[in-house]
Amino acid sequence: MNLLKEMFLVVAAAVLLLPFSGCQENQSVSDSKPGTFQKTCIFAPQKITFNQLTEFSKRWQIVAYIDVYDQFNSRIKAAGIWRFELYPKVLRSADPAGGRIKLWSDIDLTQAAVNNGYWQDYLRCYKFELPLETEVKGGTYILEAVCFTAEGKRITNTVELKR
Repeated sequence: MNLLKEMFLVVAAAVLLLPFSGCQENQSVSDSKPGTFQKTCIFAPQKITFNQLTEFSKRWQIVAYIDVYDQFNSRIKAAGIWRFELYPKVLRSADPAGGRIKLWSDIDLTQAAVNNGYWQDYLRCYKFELPLETEVKGGTYILEAVCFTAEGKRITNTVELKR
């Protein structure tokens, strides 16, 4: 009788522990219908900053490295149209940017292949090589970048460059 009682307890314990045996629960399938997801990008660019690698690289060229950040302050790729302008720095002025020296043609990064060509994956930033028609003399300059995002936002940033 004792043996029968022990076997009954073992079987009862096994049955009670069966739900905890490590089997996974069935994955629930979403009830969402196709097309109900948000149609805009959930990681949209919120700000841009010039990377510390931005410099006059040659006598006739500026290389701009730009970080693009989303709303969570993570560096991301983003479709957009880029515009760059160069100004001399005016000392003791309410607006330190003097008369425009150079306005480069807009750079369209709305196509994936073109966008990827400017993206430096190991740095997690964009690299833009901006040629100059004439040599820029010594002094301090302000380089401005403007990104027109796919969402219609205009994001800007400036950096001072010394020659």
